[in-house]
Amino acid sequence: MDWFSSYLRDRTQTFCASGVMSGPIPVTCSVPQGSVLGPVLFISYTDDVTLIFDSHHVNHHLYADDKQVYVSVLINSVSLSRQILERCISDISSWCASRRLQLNAAKTELIWFGSCQMLEKLTDFDLTLDTGTTVIRPVKCVHDLGVHLDSELTMKTHISKVVSSCDHQLRRIRQVRWLVGQDVAQILVSAFILSRLDYCNSLLCRLPKSTIQPLQRVMNVAARVILNLSLHHHVKPALKQLRWLPVEHRITYKLCLFMHHIHIGQPPQYLSDCVHSF
Repeated sequence: MDWFSSYLRDRTQTFCASGVMSGPIPVTCSVPQGSVLGPVLFISYTDDVTLIFDSHHVNHHLYADDKQVYVSVLINSVSLSRQILERCISDISSWCASRRLQLNAAKTELIWFGSCQMLEKLTDFDLTLDTGTTVIRPVKCVHDLGVHLDSELTMKTHISKVVSSCDHQLRRIRQVRWLVGQDVAQILVSAFILSRLDYCNSLLCRLPKSTIQPLQRVMNVAARVILNLSLHHHVKPALKQLRWLPVEHRITYKLCLFMHHIHIGQPPQYLSDCVHSF
């Protein structure tokens, strides 16, 4: 607590208006935006919000100021789950007000996950959430920490976004490829292409090969860019030369790495709780 207190005490700020600078004004609340301790202090300030989620018996994830609530329900329990979520959101809104925070209902998203057949059965239900001030309507896709999750979890939207981003970066790298050597080109591709292909790729496990093929195409193009190969050159020797695993095997490797970390006790507790040894 002394560490936090020393960080928050004796802070001042100035204002500039029409070229005139004000004198220092004491700051008695809040933390500087972008500060090192800002996220830690915010989490400490809002940590007890989990008690509300637990009281409604809903699953949740927290990341800084983002909060995710989810429930698993049967078709005949949709109305009941809506009521639970609405009461939970109402309590969260009251909790925010008690801490001088504001729940941004306009940025709150709702999505129903399920197979195509199950989602079709939901058409007869009211799937909106009424927060009291805003009616939240379900969407087909949400953006969660850099991953696009569609309602059927096909991951096609996410893969399309990744491919589009990688294609843009590859065009930029191509423009400067003749100015740099192979080592530099490989560093650029690793930073701007492979990092995107590998990000959260464990979510793509067991998807059809046709779905992840666009990602493999991006990797093939990146290999040709590094080695200055034309489209007529076979890409497998290039991947072998660069020691790159194909996309499908990179996904398997990521899952194996997760399991290894779980086995030796390194991952967060919520990941360890998902795995049971026999």
